[in-house]
Amino acid sequence: MRTEEVGKVSIDLLDELGITASDQVLGELERHHIMARRRGARVTYLVARRTSGAALGLLPLYQFSRPYESSLAPESIFEGQVPSTGSRLCSAGGAGGYRNHLFLRSPLTPACGADAARTLLSAAREVASTAGCPQVLIPDLDPAQARWLAELETDAIAVATRDKAVMPIGWGHFSEYLAALPRKRRWQVRQERRAFADSGIVVRDEPLSAVAAEVAPLLAQTQQRHGDTAGPHEAEFYLAMLAMTSGSEVRALVGHLSGRPVAFSVVHRLGGTWTIRAVGRDYAAPDHGQYFNLTYYEPIARAIADGATLIDFGAGSLRAKRFRGCRLQPLRSLLIETAPSRGR
Repeated sequence: MRTEEVGKVSIDLLDELGITASDQVLGELERHHIMARRRGARVTYLVARRTSGAALGLLPLYQFSRPYESSLAPESIFEGQVPSTGSRLCSAGGAGGYRNHLFLRSPLTPACGADAARTLLSAAREVASTAGCPQVLIPDLDPAQARWLAELETDAIAVATRDKAVMPIGWGHFSEYLAALPRKRRWQVRQERRAFADSGIVVRDEPLSAVAAEVAPLLAQTQQRHGDTAGPHEAEFYLAMLAMTSGSEVRALVGHLSGRPVAFSVVHRLGGTWTIRAVGRDYAAPDHGQYFNLTYYEPIARAIADGATLIDFGAGSLRAKRFRGCRLQPLRSLLIETAPSRGR
């Protein structure tokens, strides 16, 4: 088995690996590539191949200098297990967004899959070492990816698990979703839905590309409330990049009051999976439950009607998400040295 380093991913490579919805995956990788480069990162891709040349796996590698995506900060992922990792960060598979883009050929036996994953990480360590990064972060592995790299945990400086919230859609109508909630939660959801219905807010489902500039100030307000210093210009760029993700449908649910937008959420639709990608609101406008309705209830109701099978609500605010019926999916993160220490 050998590895090669390439500067761009092609649809042919993704198809060779047997990746489902390869056009959508390519669009996601291209968006991360542009966003990472805008932050000053170097982006390369490692490909594992059999000696015959057949592709077995793909691993994006992002080399960041501070400041970088907050969800990738090792000090917060590992909660004090490690000191500051310095000014440079090499991230294997993750550029933010609580997803790792380590892909292996489908199907592979568990042993062959683990071997391919180890080969890719060994190459990542070499690239990181050459770039002057003392560690490699492997963030947000889903359960299958974590199994491929389980042996690396014994060689890790730090290991952590954080959760994201997902909601399998198994109801035929929003009323069935409500009925599945415990009584107290059901009552609160009904109150929040009633307040929203009585507010006069009109929800429009529009292509994000058509409204990105209009709702960007709302996203900036929400980001600033959570400590981000980015302004409307940066928010608009982020939304424009989301809107350009090829192979998928990116929509905005925008709440209008008296003819102007007061809240919105972005729903990224990839086949049967919907992902909530961004939310924002005008905090000067009266609160009629815009956040909960546009973040949760409107997407749930529309996903049920559309026949979607899963909504990915992401990480953060997990208590509120579980209260509204989400389940938790563990994401495993590892921090490893660029070269294994002797004696490990």
